Parts: sequence; structure tokens; C-alpha cells
Amino acid sequence: MRGLLVRPAGVTILLAFEDDNPQLWVDTQRAWAALAPEVIEDAGARIADGERVTVLSSRPADEITQQWGDIANLTVVNSSDPAVAAERLTVDVTLHLLREYAGTAHLLHAAVVGDASSHRALALVAPSGTGKTTAARFLGEHVTYLTDETAVVMPDRSIRPYPKPLSIIEDAQQPKVQHNPADLGLRVIAADDYSFHLHRIVVLNRVKGKKVVPSIEPLPLAEALLTISEQSSGLMITERGLEVLTGLLVETGGAVKLTYSEITDALPLILSLLYQDQDQLPESEAAFTYLPAANFLVNSDTPDLYQRSEGSTGLVCQDRYLVAQGNSLSEVSIYAWDCWEMLAQPLPKTEIHARLQELYGPIPERGFEESLLQLEQAGLLLPVVASPL
Repeated sequence: MRGLLVRPAGVTILLAFEDDNPQLWVDTQRAWAALAPEVIEDAGARIADGERVTVLSSRPADEITQQWGDIANLTVVNSSDPAVAAERLTVDVTLHLLREYAGTAHLLHAAVVGDASSHRALALVAPSGTGKTTAARFLGEHVTYLTDETAVVMPDRSIRPYPKPLSIIEDAQQPKVQHNPADLGLRVIAADDYSFHLHRIVVLNRVKGKKVVPSIEPLPLAEALLTISEQSSGLMITERGLEVLTGLLVETGGAVKLTYSEITDALPLILSLLYQDQDQLPESEAAFTYLPAANFLVNSDTPDLYQRSEGSTGLVCQDRYLVAQGNSLSEVSIYAWDCWEMLAQPLPKTEIHARLQELYGPIPERGFEESLLQLEQAGLLLPVVASPL
């Protein structure tokens, strides 16, 4: 069984080709050439020692996982259809990378391009299917290409390059075709070059169906957080993740929104952002207050006791109130924020009602009960379970 070792963003992954499929083997080597894959002639002997492994096989996935059940980070790609397998392999490699860095790095759903002279980099954030790969493909012909999909930004703002294949639609009825970015004429960075640093975060706003003049506008901090958090991985398992992401935005001058129809028309604006010195960046609205997660009670003897949702954190900026809980970040009203904020320690329902009346004046019991229920249904507040007798 032959294999390839690839190291996206410094993460070593063994790709084991169980079947003798010359087309898939050659296509994979070509598509992933930017990562300088290492050929392993006896991949079967290396699987048991691999920390992250993807097996490409026509056998059922459960057979593979049973055979190599001791490997925690094992994925299986069905290799029966080479085109489908090639597309799926790109997804699996990306998932391996995300799992490796989740909680320790900023993982943005973004293309990244940089300037080879200053080693500044821009992260171009956008949801899937809205133009990141198209932007990366064009911009990578003019500046350095680091990735079209996943930005791995370390705490010191250095970038771990991920020059993955570009997944391009060539036939809407067929899987995306995987292309080595260098074969498309992009200025591809070496996979082990960690010298680029994040200079600015750009939120892409591609307008389809009509021609618009490209423009750049600063995003308010709260809006930037709401937008970028949706395009982040591992944010909620990162220690003080909301605070850390806010700090990154402030350090880089705040996010901007690039509105355009065709990325070719926006090149001058991209270059202007890339070449701006740090002291030329507009001052970010840096004032914010972060509230970390509170202690969480499993049960208590106190009746009608309420607490914050487990692990939830909050942030106030520009008179806007954000609460992160589970895998999401939401904007809440000042009333909801006041309820959530006062529960740094669990409080009885009567105490919550009394404190709210100090802030807002008389609140009818029925209205208070209804609002409390709404906050509970929204997952902001939780009743503490009574201790078993």
C-alpha cells in the first residue's frame, strides 16, 4: 500500500492508498504538489504510528475503522470514483488541520494573500460559495498565495500557509476539480514559510447580478465579530476565545468590508490595504469590556435559582451587547444583557426580579415571568436543578 505524507500548516497527515488506482494516485500527487508530499512506499506499516491518517479505499468505511480502531484521528475516503474521492480528500485534509489547531489558533474561513516584500497578509473572510476561491485565484497571480480556504493565524499573528489545491467547478454536474495552484499560475508560498503575518481582515461582500464600483468601508467592531465568528472554527473552545478574537481585530485596525462585483476590479483596493503601514491604518474602536464564563452549578437546595448558560461569555462594545454560547455568538438586548450579567453568581428568581426593577422600574410579575422564560428558551439563562433528596 503506497501513501503520501502531506504537511498542511505544519500538520503531518498520512494519506494511505489501499487500492491500486493509478489515476487517483497521480492526480493527488499533482494536486497537492504545493505541499511537497513525501511518497511512502509501505504506508500500511506507517498507519499504526500515524497521528492523523486518511485511508482511501473502496472497502466500506466501517471495515477500515474496525481494522485501525486505535487511531483516534482516522478518516476514510471512498476511492471507487476518483473524481469524488479527490474532492472529498481535500475536505478531509482540511478537517484534520482544523482539529489540530482548534483552541490554539485563529481558524478563519478565509483566503489569504500576502506581499512578498513586507510579508504582510490579508485574510479575505467569506462563507462557502461566495467567491473566496475566485478571489484567491485572481489575486494569487499578482501577490503571494497562502490559501483559498482556511487561514491558520497563530497567537503572534503569524500565518501557517495552507496552499491546498483549488477546488474549481468545471462542470456543474460533476465534482469540483482539484488543481495545484502553481499550475494555475499563482505565486505559491512554500508550505513551511511561516514569515507572513496577518495585517488586516477583509470581509468579502460580492454583489451578484449587477455592476457596482468596488468600495471599502470599516466594519463596527460588534458587526465584525458577529460576521467573522460565523466564519471561524474552534472559537468557542478557545480559552477566552471571544476576547482573543476581539483583540486580534483591534490589533489589526479593525475589519473592513470589501464590496465588489468582479474581483478583477477590486485589485487596486486590495493592494492599497496590503501596502498600508500599520500607523496608516485607521484607529480601531478599541474600547470593549469582556466578561468571562461564570462558575456553573449542577444542583442546589435553593428553590427557583437561576444561572448563566454554561460556559457563556459576553462582550460590550459601542453600546452593543454580545453573548457567546455553545457554537454561536448573538447580539442581545440591554434587558437580556442585564439579566445575564447579574448572574455571575446564581440568584433566586425573586432577587433577579428585584434587581431588574431597580434598573427599569416596576415590572409586573407576569411580564417578568414571560421574559425569564424567553431568556431560558434562548439559552441565555438556566434554572439550577434541585438537589436530589
